[in-house]
Amino acid sequence: MYKLLKEEMIDEVSSKALYFIHEKTKAQVLVLSNDDENKAFGIGFKTIPEDSTGVAHIAEHSVLSGSRKYRTKEPFMDLIKSSQQTFLNAMTYPDKTIYPVSSRNEKDFYNLMDVYLDAVFYPRMYEVKEIFEQEGWHYEMEKDSPLSINGVVYNEMKGVYSDPQSIVSDTLTFNLHPNSTYGVDSGGAPKEIPNLTYENFLNFHKKFYHPSNSYIYLYGNMDYEEVLKFIEDNYLNSFEFSNVDSEIKLNQPLEKTVFVKETYAATQAEVEKKNDYVGFGWCVGKSLNPQDLFMRNFLSELLVNSDSAPIKQDVLSSGFAEDVWAENSTSLTLDLSIVAKNTGGKSAEEFRDFLYNSLENIVSNGIDKDLLLATFNKFEFAYREGGGIQKAIIYYIRSLNTWLYGENPIDGLKALSVIENLRNKIDTDFFEEYIKKHLLENKYSVGVQVVADADKNEIETNELKDKLETIKSSMSDEEVDEIISNHKNLVEYQLREDTEEDKNTIPSLEISDIKEGIEHLESEKFEEEYGTLLFNPQPTNGISYLTISFPAEHISIEDLPTMNLLSELFGKVSTDKYHYSNLDTEIYKIMGGFGTGLATYKDYTKENEFKSRFEASIKTLDLNFEKSIDLAKEILLNSKFDDKKRIKELVLLQKSYIEAAILQSGHSIAAEVVKSYFSKLSAYNQISGGFNYYFYLADLVDNFDSEWDNLSAKLKELSIKLINASDVVVNLTSDDSAKKSKVAEFLNVLPKEEYSPVEFEFTPCAKNQGFTTSANVNYVSKGYNLKEFGVNYSGIMPVLGNILSADFLHNQIRAKGGAYGAGVRFSMSDDIVTYSYRDPNLEKTVEVYDKMSEYIDSLNLSEEDLKNYIIGTMNAFDPLLGAAEKGSANFSRFMTNLTEEMVAEFKEQALNTKLSDIKALSSAIKQAMDKNYVAAIGSKEMIEASDLFKEKIELKR
Repeated sequence: MYKLLKEEMIDEVSSKALYFIHEKTKAQVLVLSNDDENKAFGIGFKTIPEDSTGVAHIAEHSVLSGSRKYRTKEPFMDLIKSSQQTFLNAMTYPDKTIYPVSSRNEKDFYNLMDVYLDAVFYPRMYEVKEIFEQEGWHYEMEKDSPLSINGVVYNEMKGVYSDPQSIVSDTLTFNLHPNSTYGVDSGGAPKEIPNLTYENFLNFHKKFYHPSNSYIYLYGNMDYEEVLKFIEDNYLNSFEFSNVDSEIKLNQPLEKTVFVKETYAATQAEVEKKNDYVGFGWCVGKSLNPQDLFMRNFLSELLVNSDSAPIKQDVLSSGFAEDVWAENSTSLTLDLSIVAKNTGGKSAEEFRDFLYNSLENIVSNGIDKDLLLATFNKFEFAYREGGGIQKAIIYYIRSLNTWLYGENPIDGLKALSVIENLRNKIDTDFFEEYIKKHLLENKYSVGVQVVADADKNEIETNELKDKLETIKSSMSDEEVDEIISNHKNLVEYQLREDTEEDKNTIPSLEISDIKEGIEHLESEKFEEEYGTLLFNPQPTNGISYLTISFPAEHISIEDLPTMNLLSELFGKVSTDKYHYSNLDTEIYKIMGGFGTGLATYKDYTKENEFKSRFEASIKTLDLNFEKSIDLAKEILLNSKFDDKKRIKELVLLQKSYIEAAILQSGHSIAAEVVKSYFSKLSAYNQISGGFNYYFYLADLVDNFDSEWDNLSAKLKELSIKLINASDVVVNLTSDDSAKKSKVAEFLNVLPKEEYSPVEFEFTPCAKNQGFTTSANVNYVSKGYNLKEFGVNYSGIMPVLGNILSADFLHNQIRAKGGAYGAGVRFSMSDDIVTYSYRDPNLEKTVEVYDKMSEYIDSLNLSEEDLKNYIIGTMNAFDPLLGAAEKGSANFSRFMTNLTEEMVAEFKEQALNTKLSDIKALSSAIKQAMDKNYVAAIGSKEMIEASDLFKEKIELKR
């Protein structure tokens, strides 16, 4: 039985919220009942680590590797490949672990929920130690080889600890909260993970994964009483109440600023440039206070993150650093940290003094009222949009801001009342006084300097090598044999096929459960004087989404990087009416966002043809539509490109953003590099916005003074060539088509110059580049175009991609190899591209890619197995889309000549896939891999030692 504690209608999440407690176990439940067909379930636990062995993180991975009812090695992966899930994941935070899922199919929703509940309460890791060894860590050794350490979480965290931004964040947090729950790394520090024993790992799960310590969540259009009964009957009633000691340990507030110095592994060039980081952070309160929770996030945007933010402008204009941003904690303590990058060796004390001087000026001079208003609008707009496609999951996470710490979860979902209350204080000195109290007078603070160190990787590698040699030398022959035997057993476990009996325990859908065809997206097409307007009628809650797409095929190839730079300058440089320092404020006073960017669209009806476009995008409340168009017109037509100092600041920021992406999304970047070797479209994209663009920016920074006159002139020339009302395509997503006349007013007054397209010459070439960084993990990709071997894209390919990614590559590269992730993508451009993520291997991974065809040849799938793989691909053809995303999908299909009928046909091909269809692709895949087009980003030591690469290029950040 459940007791209802509170029921309330919450307009800002369009749901009736019901807060229950399960009377027997005291499990807590939040239900958000609404008419959304996307149903979500989540279960979370307060998980309190006592050290940095990563036990919470390893437990999160391990519970999803088989359970009491679901007996395969990895039910999580079985669901990935066989479910219609719209979200399926698990996340470890500093003080909680959550397991959220969602699906639009009710049967699938129950299946997902049941697998997750069985996983968290009855995992197989108690009976199968290999699960802990695979997901956490284990020793590897042959009789005469050195001892080494491997494991999925171990390698994931090696990647995290290779990222200087992560090092800055962690150093700030751990030193703000010494000797507390937040003073250790719940994800795990690579040096500490091998100290975690199997016994302590199991004890952690036994203690915290109990219904009495759980936070259960339901969302969507469902009979929630029936779902609650299912959870109670099948799980909760099997437990008695347990008084779980999950108290968060807090330290005493620091009474004076603590300064800390740390290092990060860097290249020699980074050391010579003194590409150091500094950070300064405060603890400003606790998330239990809704006003403090909002104000912490608000101040981050107001003071630092927005383009009009005074601290950002002070840092950049003074040359103190090349980039600066604010970060916020996700815990009971409300931490606000400011981080500056590439400081030229400045100390944390200097950064503290700089920040305090800036803050004192802000307080004494007063905050610009328009900046306050714009920042409030930005937050209110985000809440009005409702969290995007994954709002069901976002609401769960948001509720835990209060719920996890003993307060009502419904309060965690309310922000508009807090915003309205604070908005009414704009004309007072509330915000200046708040900054004074919570930042300037707050001694609970830490300053950090993280210094580039070219020797760090080598020193730590040698330390680990010496430590492992010492461990091995101290072992008896019996202990050596035991490690060899354990590793052999682990490999056998990893490669062992699940039995048919175990496979049959995994719940699945039937083909009959799949809706026929794909969702029809309404769209109207209007031929206008300037080109074409697409109108997508959608219930947008009073918001309009507008994209204006200008042709760019006439821009010369050598000017593509500058065109990309131009797209990053619009809205960030001064215009005739507005100085750049106020422009961001003007934008957000009336809009929810403005941006420009490059886009390319392959024409799926023509061989090797694509469109190159320059696009401006606006989202705005309907009542501000005309004002938004007028401001966009001012930005696009009257931006000034003669402010040398400002444009250099923005070039440095662009370079910084790409550097961060290399370590966060290296797998995607490496895959795009490989595609550029054989794809004309991808080669074009690499020149305009890929690694070529990064090197363009790096060269521009090094030679900015000598290049300035040419750059300024070129930016002006390109802006005139691009903002031109010939062959314009406009995409409008709204609930009111009348706005199209205002768009026409703007576009019809633009010049209509006719330009000839520039031919892009391209010849495929296996450049095989290895990009070296100071990271000690890799991102490895290989690929080619299958069309050369007589194979065109079909719906069969996503099914094969599902099989290879979820089984073969997952088992070989992740489970056995220790990488955090791996997979393969087949695109409608007829190509195949593989990728690995935070991978401790390089050549072994390429060998796995080369064996894909052998694996396909040996496939022996039952009809049930194949059916499950087919069902797992259905979201590729008919994905979960919100109103804005539906408009974007229509636009993309129009630009690529991809019709709904073509997508529906691909779906039908997938539904009718046979094993013989899969096997028929083996030869083409072998030939593609034999072409040996490969690229990697990662460990300098491993890339330089490899014969895979024709070019080895150091990424000098």
